[in-house]
Amino acid sequence: MGSLVAIVAANHRTVGSATRKSIDLINGLGDLGDRRNILIKPNLCRPSSSQSGCTTDVEVVEAVIAEINRISNSNIQVVETNNFIASADETFRTLGYTDLEKRFSNVKCINLSKDEKMRLTMKGKIFRTLQVPETAVLSDYIISVAKLKTHVDYYYTGVLKNAYGFLLSRERRQTYHGFMHEALVDLNTIYKPDLSIIDGVMGMQGFGPVGGKPKKLGVIISSKDPVAADAVAAEIIGIKPSKIKYLKCAEKSGIGTIRDIEVVGCNIDEVKTKCDFIPLRLYLLGKISLNLQRFSRRLVGFGKLLSLGRSAMATIGYSELRSRASIYELLGMAKDMLFKFQD
Repeated sequence: MGSLVAIVAANHRTVGSATRKSIDLINGLGDLGDRRNILIKPNLCRPSSSQSGCTTDVEVVEAVIAEINRISNSNIQVVETNNFIASADETFRTLGYTDLEKRFSNVKCINLSKDEKMRLTMKGKIFRTLQVPETAVLSDYIISVAKLKTHVDYYYTGVLKNAYGFLLSRERRQTYHGFMHEALVDLNTIYKPDLSIIDGVMGMQGFGPVGGKPKKLGVIISSKDPVAADAVAAEIIGIKPSKIKYLKCAEKSGIGTIRDIEVVGCNIDEVKTKCDFIPLRLYLLGKISLNLQRFSRRLVGFGKLLSLGRSAMATIGYSELRSRASIYELLGMAKDMLFKFQD
């Protein structure tokens, strides 16, 4: 059997029941066991309502919390980082997330941008080191509650892209856009969700993920496989998963699948629609911009590599340098300098 993905039809009146049904269809919390620190990551990239198509509906998260509390006494942290418009604290208040703390005694909304940080050394696609929030490190079950939207640069955004919100520096996020496909593989390796839910009741088309137009899509999608969830969601809005490079990269890295999928609940054809995308000339212009960003980063890295090599040889000499490090170690250092980031 392939990865299980549930699709449930929903509207603004049935958000809660549709969310619970989608979780039940995949036995979504069956592996919760004795996990005690549960992290829920919605997509709150702006202090804009869920009806704008920009952010995760708080009712979806509330339904998830209610399902957890039905079978567990866990601590639940709803988390987000600051965005370019407002702090996560302001966004939580504006969108009604702080009300969840009043309704549920075991729920706390946490601004990860204020959280204690740890530096993780990793052998990632583009990250050598990564700043990670302590709350995420201490969690033992991650639930990603994404929003179904088009994306001006990558066609689609959902569960895997939701992990981009774990990056703690707003300024550095811009730096990684040219390396998004690799960045998302690294982030979803660290923060791979145990349960993935996509709020597609009201989605976004056009200039997503923040500047597009809302579109009623009428679905809630759930899966234990984040790549499969994204693949199904992309199909629903008329985008072939094979066109989304970061999904293919994630599949290749073993995070999930875009092919071997079993759909339960509604079938895709029942809810399939077509979301408008941006004009081709604007997409191509954006692609050129991202390629230039990649090139400029590598050019800077090459300059640093040459400078470092010159300094090393001037200080200790080439023969001494070769005696201290093998050619493979030197090549590894060069590769890291050219292609990888220290977040």
